[in-house]
Amino acid sequence: MKSTDKILIFAGTTEGRTLFEALTRAGADVDVSVATGYGKELLGDHGGHVLCGRCDGEQMLALIQKNGYALVIDATHPYAAQATSNISRACALAGVEYLRLLRPSGECSDVILCENIQAVVEYLKSHGGSVLSTIGSKELGALTELPDFSSRIFARILSTPEAVDKAFSLGFSGKNLICMQGPFSCGLNVEMLRQYGCDYLLTKNSGDAGGFDEKLEAARQAGAQVILIDRPGSDHGFSCEEIVERLSSVFPLLEKGGKKTHFPIFTDISGKTVLVAGAGRIAQRRLKTLLRFDCRIRIVAPHIPQTLPQGEAICCIPRAFEEGDLEGVFLAVAATDKREVNRRIGIEAKRRGIPVSVADSREECTFFFPAVITTPQAVIGAVGSGDDHHAVAQTAKKIREALHD
Repeated sequence: MKSTDKILIFAGTTEGRTLFEALTRAGADVDVSVATGYGKELLGDHGGHVLCGRCDGEQMLALIQKNGYALVIDATHPYAAQATSNISRACALAGVEYLRLLRPSGECSDVILCENIQAVVEYLKSHGGSVLSTIGSKELGALTELPDFSSRIFARILSTPEAVDKAFSLGFSGKNLICMQGPFSCGLNVEMLRQYGCDYLLTKNSGDAGGFDEKLEAARQAGAQVILIDRPGSDHGFSCEEIVERLSSVFPLLEKGGKKTHFPIFTDISGKTVLVAGAGRIAQRRLKTLLRFDCRIRIVAPHIPQTLPQGEAICCIPRAFEEGDLEGVFLAVAATDKREVNRRIGIEAKRRGIPVSVADSREECTFFFPAVITTPQAVIGAVGSGDDHHAVAQTAKKIREALHD
């Protein structure tokens, strides 16, 4: 492939948009195809040619042949099996290189795993209880097979006219139709589950970018059972980072990723106090990392699990966060299950000049909490752009494996 060759991205995910922006900045001749006007709106203005509208297999083939693309990148949703099938077949017929950008799946346990939406319906026919559906509007029609769907299913969908009109036509309305744009924090998910008295949370394995971890944690806190629709087809594909690496020899600026915004600074925290606000899944991961360092840890959370580590260096305060909790703090980690509390911690920490990591908002962070690798001789930290924690975890895993070889 040459730097003058044309590239087409079918973008239905955050990763697809990220790759399009990166290739555009790197000077690539790249077009991007999205199915809806909403998808086009999310792309913003980054140059390049944006194609808007749904395509079937024949239309995809005609598009690829007409514009002479040398490479097609399929960055559609992991559950868009038909789109992926059409794109790969069109590329094969056109003799064009095809790459599948596949979002890493999230890790989970204690879920009811269903092969598809029909399996979900069959399960719910024999099991009572209200359901918060977070699978969008595309497969809502299948849920109408449940006799009491209009009162039992609480459908959370995008607030686009297309999605809302479809939901109304199917019979969803009133409090059972929730029209919102994500991302959704763990706290907001918890409040929704409790507000509507939901026994189940219906979701797909959408990975970090789709808020999968936040949904799992919210269900745990609210006492709801997760029903998970399994990913269709093959899991074979490349991460966004792997595709960037493949193309970096053609586009040198892509390898550099443009100018980086976060400079790695390793600072001495021995004897200093680190605030961890929250005691849920994410907060506990942060705590586990901090315990490897010679610092004092102040944990503030209304409910502190018995399983949390104890020790002289750990001070547990069993109540909600208060501004005074930042007194004498060197670093702060906001990882509660409430979006507004995390936002408030971020604001107050910045006002006091305290570096803060806000778990559910990269924009509100003044530092990114890294994946940490330690050896007797070194401390290594890895961070990403703040929107793909799984990719950072995989990078850290590879570093650990390399160090142990």
